Amino acid sequence: MRVPAFFFLLVLALSHGAHAQFAEKFKFWKNDTTPNKDGIFLFPLLYYTPDTRLAAGAVGVYYFNTAKDYSFNENTPPTRLSFVKLLADYTQNRQFDAWSSWNVFTNEEKFLIKGEVRYRNFPDRFYGLGNATKKENMERYSYDLFHLKGLLLRQVFPAFFAGIDFQYANEFNFKLSENGMLDQGNIIGYKGGVGTGIGGVITYDTRDNVVNAYEGHLFELSSYWNSSSLGGNFNFFNLNALFNKYWEVRANHIFALNFSTRLNFGEVPFLEMATVGGDDLLRGYANNRFRDRHFIGGQIEYRFPLWKRFGMVAFAGLGDVFSIPSDLSWQKVKFSCGAGLRFSVNTKERLNLRLDYGIGRNNDAFYIMLTEAF
Repeated sequence: MRVPAFFFLLVLALSHGAHAQFAEKFKFWKNDTTPNKDGIFLFPLLYYTPDTRLAAGAVGVYYFNTAKDYSFNENTPPTRLSFVKLLADYTQNRQFDAWSSWNVFTNEEKFLIKGEVRYRNFPDRFYGLGNATKKENMERYSYDLFHLKGLLLRQVFPAFFAGIDFQYANEFNFKLSENGMLDQGNIIGYKGGVGTGIGGVITYDTRDNVVNAYEGHLFELSSYWNSSSLGGNFNFFNLNALFNKYWEVRANHIFALNFSTRLNFGEVPFLEMATVGGDDLLRGYANNRFRDRHFIGGQIEYRFPLWKRFGMVAFAGLGDVFSIPSDLSWQKVKFSCGAGLRFSVNTKERLNLRLDYGIGRNNDAFYIMLTEAF
């Protein structure tokens, strides 16, 4: 694929403000120098994935600090930056996405309030369920989505939060391929519906920077109970676990490890199932290429500088979706390996433009994105 030259010029021109798009930057509080001024950034957005092809849009971010006292000391952790973000984009595959999210730390970080509201009109591809579906079975479908999520966390001790979550999803206006697998009506959620769930979340995060960590680790565990008694159409339980670890083995040479799992039990609609593929895990497979009730997998990555603002990574991953444990086998497991080029658009914030090429089992894919895969 030929990438227009103006894309790189655009990223470079906006690098001064690009850090606002990624205002989730997380520094362990003893080393933090949190800004105390409010601000607004508005700038264009352009990226490429095999699922969207070229996509263009705009991002706006309002960032602020709720701290009452900026005279931080070792006994009083600083209040990190809060933000509200609004993003809208349209892709070459006629996919439209409008999304607002927020991440607010109250004074002295006693509470963390997170959430999002999203609307999508999303033509997509469906290959069937399971980890052995064939490319020739691909069928097209489209749907509209309205999603609302709210999360309230209480700080237990520095870097560790625990709290509750609520989410609401309405999937509607389904358009299916005639006489396709979804059109037969045997797959849960083939016409959409409403999902309403509540759950709990704990997170422990000591990364020195969430955009591009050099040291530290992240652990997050979440569970959600979706029930018709809460006003939804589906009854299922979801459990997620994530663990990331980062080592700076020598100056600017980073070894990174990522492990994740997603488990679903009950009447799970197909859009809520676990999937293989995308720009962040098992690069080399189109997003949603494989889909089933559960997923387990991990990846490693080595990141190192090349010359001035240029760097490179090498990565490898292994994982798969499954319905029951016996579905997992070495003959079917999905592997991923590849390499990527990095260009630093903001060295202070460690914000990189990344170009990755991944190879999987009978699959390959190319990605242009901002920020690291994990």
